[in-house]
Amino acid sequence: MLPKKSIKEDRSDRSIREIDYKLSEKDTCKVFLKEYNKKNKEDYRFVGLGNPIKEEPTCICTDNLNIEIAPVYYNKDEAKATWGLVKLMKERAKNKSNNRKNKDNKDCLTEATQMFCDSLNERIKNKNEKNYKHKGKLFLIVEEGVGLTEKEAVDYYINQGKKFINSIFDEIWLMLQFAGHYKIVLLDKK
Repeated sequence: MLPKKSIKEDRSDRSIREIDYKLSEKDTCKVFLKEYNKKNKEDYRFVGLGNPIKEEPTCICTDNLNIEIAPVYYNKDEAKATWGLVKLMKERAKNKSNNRKNKDNKDCLTEATQMFCDSLNERIKNKNEKNYKHKGKLFLIVEEGVGLTEKEAVDYYINQGKKFINSIFDEIWLMLQFAGHYKIVLLDKK
């Protein structure tokens, strides 16, 4: 029989997760600003986290820049489920002498790429349906922070997979991690 958890412990665990999430948002914002400033010769700085109860964006920055952050994947498990099979299929494809009884499904890479595009479009659509109280510019940063997305999927999305209508954001950026380094890609600009 499993030990019973008290309500206090549950609240404590939830508080720790919320603190970790807020730290992650702050770090994401700072990393984005560093890359954005370098790319655009700007000097925006992080000021603080927005208050979701007041319908403020995720991050408040200098010079009236506001940033809303949305993850491409909700967690590492979701990302691994999407890309793990693709990586396995690529490794197996390299092994020409592999005589398997059952042949691999050739559509795995296509399906994973489409799942990435669908997830990205859905996150952007959902964020476009919200109301934000802010002054100045509003950016949306769609973050793929687990470093599992294939470069080919990003290229496909930029060239063919974008299917969203941007109604409120001044700029929409995709922030990716490749080989431990961050890269930002502009998806839309008003």
